[in-house]
Amino acid sequence: MYKLVVLLAVLTLALGTAGAALAAGPGLTVSNLKDGDRIAGTTVTVNFAVNNFEIVPSSVPISEAGKHPELNRPGQGHLHLMLDMQPLVVWADSKPYTFLSIPPGDHQLMVELANNDHSSLSPRVLQQIHFQTELPLPTTGASTVLAPSALYALLGLAALVLVAGTILRVHKST
Repeated sequence: MYKLVVLLAVLTLALGTAGAALAAGPGLTVSNLKDGDRIAGTTVTVNFAVNNFEIVPSSVPISEAGKHPELNRPGQGHLHLMLDMQPLVVWADSKPYTFLSIPPGDHQLMVELANNDHSSLSPRVLQQIHFQTELPLPTTGASTVLAPSALYALLGLAALVLVAGTILRVHKST
C-alpha cells in the first residue's frame, strides 16, 4: 500500500510539472538590447530567443494579415520586427536580424511573435525597447598629448630659434 501511495504521488507530481510546461505559452526574449541602451554606430543587431514556439515562414501576404486564421497553429509562427514604426520586417528565422543605416538619435524597437497569418498571438508576446544610437568618434590613430612642461619647452625652443635668426640677420647686415 505504501508503494502505491508513493507511486501515485510521483505520478501526480510528474503530470503537474508537465501540465505547467504545456500551459506556459510562447515566450520571447531580446538578449542584447535593453531599455536605455546607447549604441555606437549605425547598425543594430537584434539577438532573440523564443521558447514554446516554432518559427516557420508564412504563406500569407502581409496585405492579408489576420484574414486566414485557419492557417494558424498553436505555438507556431514567425516574428515581426519594427524600428521607429517604419515598414514591418517579417522574420522567419531563428538567426539574429540586423538593421542597417540607422541614423543617430532615439529609437523604438518592437519585436513580436506572430501567427502564421500575421495576426498577434493571444495574449500578445511582444517586447518594446527604447535605445539611442550615436555616431562613433573617428579614429585617427595614436594621438599625442603634450604635458604642459613639454609644451613650454617647445615654445622656448621656438623663441630661441627666432631670436637666434634675428641676431644672425642683424649680424650679417652689419
